[in-house]
Amino acid sequence: MGPVMICTSAFGADRVKRLGQAGVLEHIKAAGAQGVEIREELLSEHDLPLEQLRSAIEQASLTCAFSAATPLFDEQSRLKADDMDQTLERARALGAQWIKVGLGQLCAECIDDGAAALKARFGDQALPILIENDQTACGGDPLIHAALHRALEMPMIGTTLDLGNGYWTDHDLSQAASRLGSRVRYVHCKAVTHTDGRPGACPPNEAARSHWAALWHHFPAGVPRAIEFPLDHDDIDATARHVDSLKALA
Repeated sequence: MGPVMICTSAFGADRVKRLGQAGVLEHIKAAGAQGVEIREELLSEHDLPLEQLRSAIEQASLTCAFSAATPLFDEQSRLKADDMDQTLERARALGAQWIKVGLGQLCAECIDDGAAALKARFGDQALPILIENDQTACGGDPLIHAALHRALEMPMIGTTLDLGNGYWTDHDLSQAASRLGSRVRYVHCKAVTHTDGRPGACPPNEAARSHWAALWHHFPAGVPRAIEFPLDHDDIDATARHVDSLKALA
């Protein structure tokens, strides 16, 4: 049974920016989760200095993951190295155990160049970098992710598998789980609903939970899983039920 994390974004960007990300730690702890995912794009003056936020996370006895605000590769398939350096610096200041970062627009023809750039820049990186299937055309393609990891062969660079992002990019979750499963080190959990033809994150229903459970054998035992669907900050009991549901995934 792997640890359950909660993304601070699950409580809504407006609330989190108003409270600071430390303002949701008590809820996360009380709901029985073991960790928090701090979002770089939601950092505000309330979160500074980062050492203060780190202290609050440690006092709550929570594991910390750090979510990068920008993807690894830009629209020309170039590594966004300076942005990543800043993200790494912030993650270290927070005492994060790993970084989640979207792949971005790394086209299939540029995989070897992309792998070479990652090796050159982060070959001696000690903090695990877990690349997510994001909501971009290239970054959401499990075939590109699988090819990149074959080219990399770097144990400190693994996969974050988001269970809902395929709805934005028209990629099949079952295919992604089977192709990337052995490299998955972190799972982002959200179901998806459609409003006016547009996808949006929502809590899983029984059908979604059953689908996730059927895919879980692809992943390493004890893989951390994170809630990234909307939560009610005023309803700890409801959050606790979601946490228990994710704990029950093998």
